[in-house]
Amino acid sequence: CEEHPDRTVVVYANTSAAVKAMSDWVVTSSIALEVAEHLMDQGEKILWAPDRFLGSYIQRETGADMVMWQGSCIVHEEFKAKGVLDLKQVHPDAAVLVHPESPASVVELADVVGSTSQLIKAAQTMPNEKFIVATDNGIFHKMRSMAPGKVFIEAPTAGNGATCRSCAHCPWMGMN
Repeated sequence: CEEHPDRTVVVYANTSAAVKAMSDWVVTSSIALEVAEHLMDQGEKILWAPDRFLGSYIQRETGADMVMWQGSCIVHEEFKAKGVLDLKQVHPDAAVLVHPESPASVVELADVVGSTSQLIKAAQTMPNEKFIVATDNGIFHKMRSMAPGKVFIEAPTAGNGATCRSCAHCPWMGMN
């Protein structure tokens, strides 16, 4: 913040209270694009924290002038395009649902990019019967209950040596 006093500080809701205290805006992934567009319309430049992948997605979608903090989610950073492509070979009729905290190479393969609630809504409304889902696997119970009869396939994480041990589950989100 002190290094970029000319920028409006926007932080993702999944961050510490100390980081939130230094921010001008706290956003969820479901409203981050709208807030960035609003700030752009006001002529504001953005300092985004903490997730560089979500920030990069917002920047690509809006064209906002953004400086990114280089943090990432331990789950989403482990999704790889090759793993999603391999699953698409096995399930060519499956739609790909991706959270924007995933790397750009994974986001590019998505039929829908969105927040948890947006991905659930897509599963309910899309005609597909199968979905490859690249986000925390905590979403699967809700998806199955909200879209019964549809099949949800976990996108694979990076494999051996992955930060989250290929579990696609965030230990900190489980505390919320």
